[in-house]
Amino acid sequence: MTKRRAVPGRESGPPLAEALQVAAKAWQQLRGGASLGRALEVAASAQSELRHPRSLAAAQDIAYTATRHLALLDALAPRLAPRAPAPQVAALLAVALGQLVVKRHAEYTVVDQAVTAARSDRRTAGAAGFINAALRAFLRNQAEMLAEAYRDDVVRFNAPRWWIDRLQKDLPEAWVSVLEAQAEPPPLVVRVNTRRLSAQAYLQRLGEEEIEAMRVGEHAVWLRQPRPVEQIPGFAQGDVSVQDAGSQLAAQWLDVHAGQRVLDACAAPGGKTGHLAEISDAEIDALEVDAVRAARIESNLARLGLDQRERVRVLVGDASMPQTWPARAAYERILLDAPCTASGIVRRHPDIPWLRRPADVAQLATIQARMLDALWPLLAPTGRLLYVVCSLFSEEANEQTARFLERRADARALVLPGHHAGSVQLLPTPLAHGRPWHGGASTPSVHDGFFYALIEKR
Repeated sequence: MTKRRAVPGRESGPPLAEALQVAAKAWQQLRGGASLGRALEVAASAQSELRHPRSLAAAQDIAYTATRHLALLDALAPRLAPRAPAPQVAALLAVALGQLVVKRHAEYTVVDQAVTAARSDRRTAGAAGFINAALRAFLRNQAEMLAEAYRDDVVRFNAPRWWIDRLQKDLPEAWVSVLEAQAEPPPLVVRVNTRRLSAQAYLQRLGEEEIEAMRVGEHAVWLRQPRPVEQIPGFAQGDVSVQDAGSQLAAQWLDVHAGQRVLDACAAPGGKTGHLAEISDAEIDALEVDAVRAARIESNLARLGLDQRERVRVLVGDASMPQTWPARAAYERILLDAPCTASGIVRRHPDIPWLRRPADVAQLATIQARMLDALWPLLAPTGRLLYVVCSLFSEEANEQTARFLERRADARALVLPGHHAGSVQLLPTPLAHGRPWHGGASTPSVHDGFFYALIEKR
């Protein structure tokens, strides 16, 4: 019996044309300065009716793919359209080009569905012919166009020139490998809730469900094939949380003991708070300046079964202004995960280099210094503060903590577990370097970029 041929993008999944439309709207928002996450939210709300429940997920994948090739798409645009088209048309062309570059669909399918998407919107309907011609022109000349575009490091690494120059200055021996690692899709790593089960038991469960996985940290498990959170075994029940393996080191390295008073500053969305509550019986204050984001901490703690108000308090307040929120008399441990450029987590947020400006580094470093100075008086004598940023820039990392230690005569750097210094700069790990976890290892084998410094009050 002959099988009926599926209509591209319909029977096997969401219509590609519909997903391209949503992604194009998000692309416009992104190029206007919105974060990619916010851009997708706006695009989804603007699309009043979607024919397929998975169209938004498909649009998100298309938008992220285009953002991972933003510099390339910008380089190709003038070759395909000497005169800049209207923003809506340029956006649709960009996200469709992104799909042709990664070859996730048959070429004829992408062209056909992009034209369909153009015709279904009155603002782009008149440009359907142009979209068709531009995409076909790329397919005819793609080898030459791509070779020429990739001669530029901005296109090769998909980052602005100032960003590349800064990484080259701060990481002279590793900047190329860092940028190459950050071009990869991010690994899906979960943190096992040790109050429910062990990492080994969770690995066994995944094996029984034929899900390929690897333990890459003390509580970290890497699911080799990405999937939506609702499809992660045990997520809804609070058995696991999504958290990068490098980020999981914060709770481990803070070395919290039962009965201690702990402040988790800048705590949203609550990954580190949940981890601290899972591995200790400490009294924890989770502080977040944004009330909406603070509510997410509450939600995550409830999912984990850790919404114990007498043990974990969620506070709304500014870490640089302790007088405005009910701080405890003294904390034995403070975790400051400070606002930063997020230059270490570009693999997860490919829009970051394009949203930052050179002046942002110094501005954020000023905020970090203010928070360190404001929180230090709240630390009890012999207490420890763990300073964390998901940054690769030295001004936010080792230079920041060096300046703090110069300012405070009562502060001294402690050696981090498994290391020989009071600070550690983790660089993004290429996924090909991932290896099974061995208990004696000081750091996970798969992680994003983080800086850690452990400081004790004399």
